[in-house]
Amino acid sequence: MNWKVLACLPILIATAVPAYSLTNNKSHNPTTAAHVAQNTQQANTMKKANTVQKLHAKHKSNNMANHSTVLRVGSRGEAVKKAQNVLKQQGFYTASVNGVFDKNTRSAAIKFQKSKGLRADGIIGPRTMAAMK
Repeated sequence: MNWKVLACLPILIATAVPAYSLTNNKSHNPTTAAHVAQNTQQANTMKKANTVQKLHAKHKSNNMANHSTVLRVGSRGEAVKKAQNVLKQQGFYTASVNGVFDKNTRSAAIKFQKSKGLRADGIIGPRTMAAMK
């Protein structure tokens, strides 16, 4: 063989066979490896997000009626006003009826629930609503 071919042989082998890095990343282009890892993480994140959305969608469709009748701190609207009126008529609520479920409304709900033998958590759900009617 020619000495020139023998001299170039290590260079040819080095370019033909990719070297393995210390991080066990089989890609010889570090930017490509980062993009592949990032794309894989995004794909995994999207799969998890879609799964979570599906779970929430099932949960919402099964409990839509119950979810709309639950009043808790932060709730607002006509349903809260009605609850406050009932609690006020029965002497549990002393603040002004404003349609905002605040700490006063929660306190009145707890007193009402205790008086009816219900779980006193301050959340007006289906059982508390039924006892109010």
